[in-house]
Amino acid sequence: MPIDVEWCLLSSMQALQDEILLKQRVRFGEFFDLYSSLLTEKQRIACELVLLGDLSIAELAVELGMTRQGAYDLIKRSRDYLEEIERNLKLRDIRGKLESLSSIIAESELPRAFLDRVSGLLSLEGRSEDV
Repeated sequence: MPIDVEWCLLSSMQALQDEILLKQRVRFGEFFDLYSSLLTEKQRIACELVLLGDLSIAELAVELGMTRQGAYDLIKRSRDYLEEIERNLKLRDIRGKLESLSSIIAESELPRAFLDRVSGLLSLEGRSEDV
């Protein structure tokens, strides 16, 4: 049975597109987690509905009582704004480095009291009130 080369190529391209879209969605979600408080209420609601509610642009438009183009523009502006904030603040990168450092420290053989103290300083949970 001969292999349909065109079908294999199209299938591979679709898989690659799906992987890229998934990575973009995860990245958008991470930025939303970090910076959602900097969005307007309308932007935040739209992003929540798309990311958490898994609504399409058409469904979002109906939910918010706007055109599909308006819904698309709202999400695009929100995503672009979150990207710009990350480019300037780089909190996602810092968070990743802190998590790596925390893992290295946890696996080290340093004295327990020192490890506890450093782990407390590096903790990503509950630090917002210290900022």
